[in-house]
Amino acid sequence: MPKVRMPKQPAKIQLPMTPMIDIIFQLLIFFLLMPNQQAGEGYLTTNLPRTSGPVAGKEQKDVKRVKIELQVPENDDKGVVIVLNESQTFGRNFEGLLAALQGLQERGLPPDHPVLISPWMSCRHKWVVRAFDMAVAARFTNIHFAVPYI
Repeated sequence: MPKVRMPKQPAKIQLPMTPMIDIIFQLLIFFLLMPNQQAGEGYLTTNLPRTSGPVAGKEQKDVKRVKIELQVPENDDKGVVIVLNESQTFGRNFEGLLAALQGLQERGLPPDHPVLISPWMSCRHKWVVRAFDMAVAARFTNIHFAVPYI
């Protein structure tokens, strides 16, 4: 009778535990010592004066900005309506806006008076740039842009 060989049992694999324990302890020490106890990014310590306001002890004038609002009619995404100081409407007439801005300066408004250009969200960039060009042509130097309306 021939010999019947029994199938060999697969050898059991044993992982070396010493290097694993060593790595675990190194990671544990790393995470215990790593956290930074200093102030986080974006936190700035300041040493401000006790009195409030931007300039302590001086009277501040309430400066009203010149506001140029660029509105877009609902069914006309190619056009724009220009509104100056929420009272004067110029339609699409940028030259009229320029004349009104120059008129404000002739009445004593200084060139560094703040001008705010406030476009609606659907306003095209070319109209915003055109309004900026008109403010620069009127010799205003302190021009700001508002976040567009949704």
